[in-house]
Amino acid sequence: MAGDLIVISGVSGYIGFKTMYMALAQGYQVRAIVRKEEQISKLKNHPKVTNVANLSFVVVPDLVAKDAFAGVFDGAKAIVHLASPLAIETDDYDRDIVKPARDLLMGVLEAAVDVSTLRRVVVTSSAVSLIPMEWLGTPDTTTVFTEKDINSNPTRPFHSAMEAYWASKAFARLSTKKFIEEKKPHFDIVGLLPSVVLGPEDLATGTSTLLVGTRAMLIPVLQGAKLEMPLVGTPVHVDDVARAHVDAIKPSIPGNADYVLSSDGEEGIEWDSMTDIARKYFPDEVESGLLALGGSMPTRKWRLDVSTTEKAFGWKCAPFEKTMHDLIGQYVEFLKKGRN
Repeated sequence: MAGDLIVISGVSGYIGFKTMYMALAQGYQVRAIVRKEEQISKLKNHPKVTNVANLSFVVVPDLVAKDAFAGVFDGAKAIVHLASPLAIETDDYDRDIVKPARDLLMGVLEAAVDVSTLRRVVVTSSAVSLIPMEWLGTPDTTTVFTEKDINSNPTRPFHSAMEAYWASKAFARLSTKKFIEEKKPHFDIVGLLPSVVLGPEDLATGTSTLLVGTRAMLIPVLQGAKLEMPLVGTPVHVDDVARAHVDAIKPSIPGNADYVLSSDGEEGIEWDSMTDIARKYFPDEVESGLLALGGSMPTRKWRLDVSTTEKAFGWKCAPFEKTMHDLIGQYVEFLKKGRN
């Protein structure tokens, strides 16, 4: 409930920062975890952040260190755990991606056991935990996946950072289920499984900081890039992902459950439709050549059933058209202002 103290990890990230300021706007007291003292000023003074009097920070330099969260959760009613290793190239995927993700999650859950005030832990998982990455290479376009699906035996060895990232999400989710079964904690756990998260980046200051991750794949298509590698056609607006993290704190959302976050129904979208969206909402920029268009990106169909999520949360994720309108709008603004 509003006024309760919640602890949020990953607040310097794409979803985490938005979750932080949305929680503050709803009246929660927020204790935000950062790894570096110098991150605090930028986050605290951002124009999106309101109710600053309800915001405090705690610095945890090494999130996987022994007893890293000792005292961090004291007095909290809920934890929203978003922090997790990214899919970065490394010479040891297990050491740098898979193990830290699982160890970090277990560190949070084990520390939470000692906090008597705690009622819920919200964990950011991913829709990629539903399937093995090898599924992408199959001809299957008809199977409908739900929150009940899980990649129960990720294949090793991993051949890329992204493959290890997919596995890390599955391993972490499996570990959560085992934790619930064995520890039977006094709090419940909600897992959120977003698909391809897109939309504006609040912390971006120009095109170079906007064009990272999946956004770095999509935006060049609006400037003529022709990509060969398909991407699953299951977008979700970052605003909705953050909103779900805040809503998931509420006791009205059933606990010890997973929820898939994705837009546009089971059919999903075609990535090439972003060209039509650009023409519809930014005709002057297309006419002037600011948006060159002419690019293409193949789509891999992946059917996701989000009916359980919509029933529990009481709302639907924004359509792809809205997501791309908002993302392209930020990109165009940066271009016009010469902010690289």
